[in-house]
Amino acid sequence: MNLNFNIIRILLSLLLLLPPALAWAAPGSALLKGIMQKSSAKPVSASSEINPTALLEEIKLKLAATGAELAAMPTEATDSITVELSENKGIFVRRAYLKQLVFAYQSILSRLNNLQSRKQHRLELENQAANWSGFSAPSPHPFLQADNLKESIASLNNRIDELEPLITMTDQAEAQLAKTIENSTVKLRQADEAVEQAKTSPDLQARLDRERGLLTLQNQLDLARILALQIEKQSTHEELLEIRAKLQLANKQLSMSPEQVGLTQSDIDQAHKNLDSESQHIIAELKQEVSALDFDHKAEQPDASGAATPAQVDQIRQAQQDNTDIKLQALNRILLYLQMQRDIWDLRWAFAKVTDREKAGEAYEKITRNQAVLTMIRDYINRQRHRLLVLVTDQSVNQRDTAMDGSDAVSDKIKNLDLDQIVSYSRMLGAIESTQNLLDRSKQELDARFAVKSFSDYLMQAWLTARDVTAQVWQFELLAVQDNIEVNGQIISGKRSVTVDKVSTALAILIVGYWLAVRLARLVEGLSVTRLGMDASLARIARRWILFIEVILLVVLSMLVVRIPLTIFAFMGGALAIGAGFGMQNMLKNLISGLMLLFERPFRPGDVVEVGGIRGRVTDIGVRSSHIIDSNGIETLIPNSTFIEQNVTNWTLSSKSVRIVINIGIAYGSPLKEVSRLLLEIANRHGMVLKEPAPQVLFEDFASDSLLFGLYVWVEINPDVSWKTIASDLRYMINKTLAEHDIVIAFPQRDIHLNSSRPLEVRVLADAADTGNAKD
Repeated sequence: MNLNFNIIRILLSLLLLLPPALAWAAPGSALLKGIMQKSSAKPVSASSEINPTALLEEIKLKLAATGAELAAMPTEATDSITVELSENKGIFVRRAYLKQLVFAYQSILSRLNNLQSRKQHRLELENQAANWSGFSAPSPHPFLQADNLKESIASLNNRIDELEPLITMTDQAEAQLAKTIENSTVKLRQADEAVEQAKTSPDLQARLDRERGLLTLQNQLDLARILALQIEKQSTHEELLEIRAKLQLANKQLSMSPEQVGLTQSDIDQAHKNLDSESQHIIAELKQEVSALDFDHKAEQPDASGAATPAQVDQIRQAQQDNTDIKLQALNRILLYLQMQRDIWDLRWAFAKVTDREKAGEAYEKITRNQAVLTMIRDYINRQRHRLLVLVTDQSVNQRDTAMDGSDAVSDKIKNLDLDQIVSYSRMLGAIESTQNLLDRSKQELDARFAVKSFSDYLMQAWLTARDVTAQVWQFELLAVQDNIEVNGQIISGKRSVTVDKVSTALAILIVGYWLAVRLARLVEGLSVTRLGMDASLARIARRWILFIEVILLVVLSMLVVRIPLTIFAFMGGALAIGAGFGMQNMLKNLISGLMLLFERPFRPGDVVEVGGIRGRVTDIGVRSSHIIDSNGIETLIPNSTFIEQNVTNWTLSSKSVRIVINIGIAYGSPLKEVSRLLLEIANRHGMVLKEPAPQVLFEDFASDSLLFGLYVWVEINPDVSWKTIASDLRYMINKTLAEHDIVIAFPQRDIHLNSSRPLEVRVLADAADTGNAKD
């Protein structure tokens, strides 16, 4: 529980050391909005070690000087923040800064004293851990001694894990403050320059000098804050070293403890005695709190209500009541956890001599159940404590920002009550941690005793584990469904369980039945093709529909066999049924479209079709969608409804022959008849060009740059050769043949004719800029 207090102290320090939000303390001059002070003092480096003895005297002197300056300050002309006169406003702000600086120096002194004592204590612990050589006398309860050492080691390790992140948090806050001080150095130089430039105006110079003084105080306050933060970080580091020294000593003592010491009745009696003693202390504290509660009910007013308003009095009373309730709950909870620890010790003693692995499983089950409950309670208490910690830190920051001229007794009272609640939650967490550690050690003992030492032990452990897990999972109820149940010959309405074993059996029936259904559907497909002469593609589609119907029958049959009522689908709810209906809408549309394609047969597998901008060969016609692969080898799944709703072009419905055209542009002056003859010869030479219909050459147009010819040929669509490949071959052959016969393939060109009957007139034109320069 000491760690909890340390965490609270460190987090409060981090928040209290942040710069206050004094909006009314900003200088009134626009020139000084970006100005901060310059200081020759530097914060201690993060890597350097603070010497508390050397700093104590220096901080005392600074505290005395700051206190004297504060005492010499005149009293403010008004208590209002929004004063009219800038001089009175400057005095008010300066007093606020001096009060903060006095508070900061007092906090540094307290931290330095704490650091000094902690450092000395850490050195003593390190010396004790290094020089410890053994116990002076054997313990009458060696098992309890080793058990307590194990608990200490576990607690110390947990404290180390929680303290290490706090150092990182402190480093981040220190870096932020260091940037603030670095910026203030630049701003203070600017303030010096502003004062120097205002020598000609005494009034302006006096005002700027007052503002520079405020910046100087702000810089000193920032330096005090970062120094306090560094002291806090080193104090946390010293605490971490102290815990590690304790951990080293505890490990040494545990290594020197007798090994293989069994739990005895004497150990149990001593553990009960220790727990009874703790319980008596808690009961006495509980009685004291109840007595104090009765006395508070008879009291006239809360402590801080003398100058408080009625609303504040009610607020304090409510906070006192909440604090008392939480404290009483915490004490009762601690008693409960002490009783739980007593039961754990009894459990350890009951299973101390047990050798049966199956019997030990009961202890494992109890330990696991208690660990789960404690983890849930610990998380809840942690959240409550964190909420209060945030509330207390916010209250501290608000008090420092808005109540610089004195302490608010009501707020202090409420904050102290909240801190008492945090302490109560921390005590509960300490009791829970102690109970959890005891459970962990009990489980470790069982693990050590029932560790697998031979192959037979391994088999026995595996068998017990598998049996327990299987039994729990097998009988786990997933849900209960309303159904009619027959009891003693009478039909009554009740609920039927849907367990894992029923679902597993139904799945097994589905798997085996699906395997048989697939084989039956394939057998029907083969017989339809061989015996009935059905088309293979049609038989394949029929097989899929048969398999679909068989799966539906299998689902119904499996549910009836394992007695899962069909009303389970109604149990799923109307919203799920509506959602499934919308989801099934497109699927049913595609299924019906598949039936229409099955009977109409507008295309077959192997046909080349074009639909929705996709052209390719049909590879498969499914129940819901059809597969098309295009010329690039990309396979596309197209829903069957698309073929019904959109225009479909079947290039191979009645014939696989298609006509393609090759366009050629010949230069003017070329022999046209010769070109036609050569193009026909090229088409006839190509082996993939069909002889019927015969190739045809057409003189199509007189273009601006060429004579256009079109070579029309018929080719057969073949899965192995694309018609684009045939067209490419023809273009290669045309280019080669025309080149051999000196026939030019035309390209875009233009002829320019010049009139040479008279001399050409040449003019030199100058731009406007050159003309202007010439005039000048």
